[in-house]
Amino acid sequence: MQLLIHITNHEDSVTPIFSKLLEAGISGATVVDCQGMLTTLSECSSVEAPPIFGSLRQFINPCRQTNKMIMIVLKDEDIPTVKEIIHSVAGNLKEPNTGIFFTVPVMNWEGVSHK
Repeated sequence: MQLLIHITNHEDSVTPIFSKLLEAGISGATVVDCQGMLTTLSECSSVEAPPIFGSLRQFINPCRQTNKMIMIVLKDEDIPTVKEIIHSVAGNLKEPNTGIFFTVPVMNWEGVSHK
């Protein structure tokens, strides 16, 4: 089993991803709001960001406060299907401003339906 995490700043991609997951017979995903380090540092007046972040701040959209994080516990064999679904909606994640995804092994869990 793997925990797949996909983080995007394109809120409008979440519903199409969820729809395609259901079409593929995959359910149980959770979406939560999240915020990146640069946004957090720019909002906190008591923390001074390192100089490198100062030049990156110009690229931060101040109107966008949160990203979306999709989390799904998957069987190993479902990872390629979900990867294809994310790529079909979000595009090539190697391109800037498209998001990221990664998986981590799940060794133990409770409360998740085992099929």
